Amino acid sequence: MNNQLQWKYEKALAYEIFVKEEYWFAKDVIKKSNCIFDIWWHIWLFSKRCRELNKNVVIHYFEPIKQFYEKALEGFIEDKNIVLNNYWISYKNEKSEMFLNETKSMQTSKYHSFLNKDWKLVDVNFITLREYLWESKINKIDLLKMDVEGMEFEILTSWWNLEISAIENLIIEVHILNDDMKNQREIINDKLNNYFKSVVIINSDYTKNIFLVWARK
Repeated sequence: MNNQLQWKYEKALAYEIFVKEEYWFAKDVIKKSNCIFDIWWHIWLFSKRCRELNKNVVIHYFEPIKQFYEKALEGFIEDKNIVLNNYWISYKNEKSEMFLNETKSMQTSKYHSFLNKDWKLVDVNFITLREYLWESKINKIDLLKMDVEGMEFEILTSWWNLEISAIENLIIEVHILNDDMKNQREIINDKLNNYFKSVVIINSDYTKNIFLVWARK
């Protein structure tokens, strides 16, 4: 039953990415980008769409869950423009645990919430964006897309000039999973407005607790 449900959700996500074009607003940026960071969008669908739109772009893909990372390896085995990383970007370098939702794997999170009521704990690795940029010798990211199921607040508050100055365009899926995150929403909005010329909120069609932020310099 779980496999059938998983297939159902994967099909729905593929529809959102490839048919509905959930990220339509970034289409022109994707086509012109040289470097894209995809910090998790469940079985690499966003990365695949970016490669369809831009055959020359280099994508740095981050997936902390082993079985999904291995699936991405299979999907991109012949694509030399995909840099696959079996860890997630976080606010510090560490080994930790995540709540894996095997039925709705895109709702796997460091936080236990209404999104992952059915879960099991898995061990994962995290790295900071600052260290990854240094190790990879990257000083410009044309587009960074981040969907980290609630970790976006702690990650964004850990970024300072070095990290944000490297990012030209930023897409964040924001999750309001508890009252603390409600309080942090304005703090994040103020911080982004200090660094980016345009910050647009795109509301979800499904819930008021999830929305996209589209920030451009």
